[in-house]
Amino acid sequence: MPSSLLFLLKKTVAVLLLPPTSLLLMAVLGLLLMRRHRRAGMTLAATGVLTLYALCLPALAGWLERSTYYSGAAQPLTGAGAIVVLGAGTADNLVDYDGQTVNGWALERVRAGARLAKRTGLPVLVSGGVVWDGRPEGELMREAMSDFGVDVRWVESASRDTADNARLSALLLRDAGITRVALVTHAMHMRRSMEEFRRAGLDPVAAPTMIRRPGTWEFSDFIPSSRALQQSGWALHEWLGWLAQKLRPQPQTPSP
Repeated sequence: MPSSLLFLLKKTVAVLLLPPTSLLLMAVLGLLLMRRHRRAGMTLAATGVLTLYALCLPALAGWLERSTYYSGAAQPLTGAGAIVVLGAGTADNLVDYDGQTVNGWALERVRAGARLAKRTGLPVLVSGGVVWDGRPEGELMREAMSDFGVDVRWVESASRDTADNARLSALLLRDAGITRVALVTHAMHMRRSMEEFRRAGLDPVAAPTMIRRPGTWEFSDFIPSSRALQQSGWALHEWLGWLAQKLRPQPQTPSP
């Protein structure tokens, strides 16, 4: 199967399995089923609506996000030869920035990478390609990184997902004799990213950003919000990605 078709299939399956699409389809299916099987239809529709409501609650969204965090022990950056910053998407059809730039999620990663680069003096690799159309995200990340006063040494601009990020970044870094890297991405994306970079033959050190501390619940945590639904969706996306990663065969290490 061509890689572009496989990528499209993967994205389609993810949309159908993740909220809100999956839950809305469940509710609609329940309403249709009520004509012949009233109790089963009502149960299915209510399950879809109530689950969607629960995912809109900041209390549940925060818990789901923290459940995705990388649980490995913190390691020093000793021996790291580079900082790798992963892309997260672009903002398109803009009046400014020549029509396109990194989105808010990617900008948070770029900022964290820039801070780490200034603190350590390590060279930076940014990783992100073209998902559908437009300019490669890696190039946009380099421009954003320059806004923070940091020059980028390597631009990986062909990747479309996290596995590509790891595989293609590893090729660039091995040419420079680098295998140990500080990996910058969101805390909820770090666990899956670390595994992909290990599979690519690198020795990643987690340098997560946007780590949310658990706090005491407030009344507002039980008021539905669109932001909480987005947060829940991202967390469930990570769990789905983690499951797919576990099911995917690991690359065979060549015999010496």
